[in-house]
Amino acid sequence: MISIVYDATYIANSFKKDANRSGIFFVAKSILDELIKRNNIDIYLYISPEKARYFEKIKTEFYPKLKYIQDFTKQKKVIKLNQLFWALHKKFYTHKYLRKPFAFGILATQYILNQLCKNNYNTTEIKKITCFFSPGYLIPNFINKNNIPVYLLLHDAIPYMFPTINSKKWLVKDFEKRITKNNFFFCVSNQTKEDYKKIIPMITNENSMVVTLAANEKFQKKEDLTLLDHTKIKYSIPTDKKYIFSLCNIEPRKNLIRAVRTFVEFINKNKINDLIWVMGGGQWDSFVEELEKQNIKWDTSLIIKAGYIDDEDLSILYSNAEWFVYTSQYEGFGLPPLEAMQCGCPVITSNNSSLPEVVGDAGLMIDWDSDEQHIEAYEKYYFNKVLRQENSLKGIERAKLFSWEKTVDLMVEQMRKAIS
Repeated sequence: MISIVYDATYIANSFKKDANRSGIFFVAKSILDELIKRNNIDIYLYISPEKARYFEKIKTEFYPKLKYIQDFTKQKKVIKLNQLFWALHKKFYTHKYLRKPFAFGILATQYILNQLCKNNYNTTEIKKITCFFSPGYLIPNFINKNNIPVYLLLHDAIPYMFPTINSKKWLVKDFEKRITKNNFFFCVSNQTKEDYKKIIPMITNENSMVVTLAANEKFQKKEDLTLLDHTKIKYSIPTDKKYIFSLCNIEPRKNLIRAVRTFVEFINKNKINDLIWVMGGGQWDSFVEELEKQNIKWDTSLIIKAGYIDDEDLSILYSNAEWFVYTSQYEGFGLPPLEAMQCGCPVITSNNSSLPEVVGDAGLMIDWDSDEQHIEAYEKYYFNKVLRQENSLKGIERAKLFSWEKTVDLMVEQMRKAIS
């Protein structure tokens, strides 16, 4: 029997329907749900004090039958105060003088929670634990203190490749100082593994392995026209237009400015009037401003900002798009193209980082920084229905190579090997 402390901190992101409820949240939940299916694994959930305000919700709404390594009963007053500061900060976020005090209140209560929770775990149960698993970069102090083997899932090296002050500081001063020879690293792609081996010398071939991600089984081809019209109306998408689809948070690395700008050029060049771009995902405030700097006028009849897409609507939007665009500058894996392929949607992706590992020969792959190649790819799909159909079928077959069952099998096998 393997007893795992599973870091469920990222699952707390499910309670906010925004950019946080993507990527790592779905990965964290998919792996946990697959582990729960195994009869020979005992699971304890761990939640970081910073997310303690969601503890009761996770316990009652998501996983009431699982065991928890912590008990936040003694911290309830601080948690309620933390919740109050979060609510006030959200309400007065745009207020010049009030948002900072409430933000300080959030930080202060989180600091207090961290101090109160240093030894907030079941000492009796901790002796039964085989290992700790985090689908992110978190290693709690009590895990290292008790010399419990740690398994971490490394998604990408983005904070190193595209550093910001906060992310770089967090990784270098927290993640790196906590990793030990007692750790093992699951990497979501060969790209991620090779990147981390270069960045952190402690990560080697001996203590790391590749375990790919997978799309949820709910992503299947759906061609119900009534449902499609209903979904289009929901997201203000014209029902009489064909559309291409993108799904990502709107940050520079995602290369969405170039993808949209070249789409407009493609439309104008070929005098096309029956096709629009539907842009799903978190919003980037300066997106329109950046487009206009490049002399592209924001046209709401041509580019639809759909924003956050509810889970139940993704399959129908993927399935009925003419094609899916994901020409990112760098990805540790690239889950959206895999979801699109599983729904039978032809894809256009970049030919860099991990994306070739995911897409293979099932899509059009181009240089992320080439305007010309973007336009050529759009033209290939728009004017060649046979190519779209071929890549739709290839994508469905390619997606079958990835499954959460296979991924978790590899993880559990490695844990058992370490025990024996």
